[in-house]
Amino acid sequence: MVIILTIVGLILLTGFQALVNSLKKNYLIEIQHYRQFNQASSSLNWAKKQVWQSPSEQWQCLLDNQYQFKACIKKSRLKIDNYTLLRAQADDYYLYMLTYFADNHLIIEKGHWLDYCPEKRLVDCE
Repeated sequence: MVIILTIVGLILLTGFQALVNSLKKNYLIEIQHYRQFNQASSSLNWAKKQVWQSPSEQWQCLLDNQYQFKACIKKSRLKIDNYTLLRAQADDYYLYMLTYFADNHLIIEKGHWLDYCPEKRLVDCE
């Protein structure tokens, strides 16, 4: 009887340990996602205040070494308006914003923040 209880307890503890390991892995992945999102979001806000050269068909990037911000701009190929596409990067995580360009600064309108690239072709997002 004692051996059966010991075996049942061992099986339960092994199953519980597997569950804890799975939850821990999911938690760490989610924490990494939130860190990357917050870093990219901070990069977007930082980029809004920078002085930029006139956007072209190629990505132009600015880096901030202190806070590890990276943001890039280029002319958008969207036919709707004369947008400049702003891309903020944190590792391999990207956030985008449609902006206007005037006097070496980006002009932001509410509602143009995106978590996907708005360009029709994937090549235009890379």
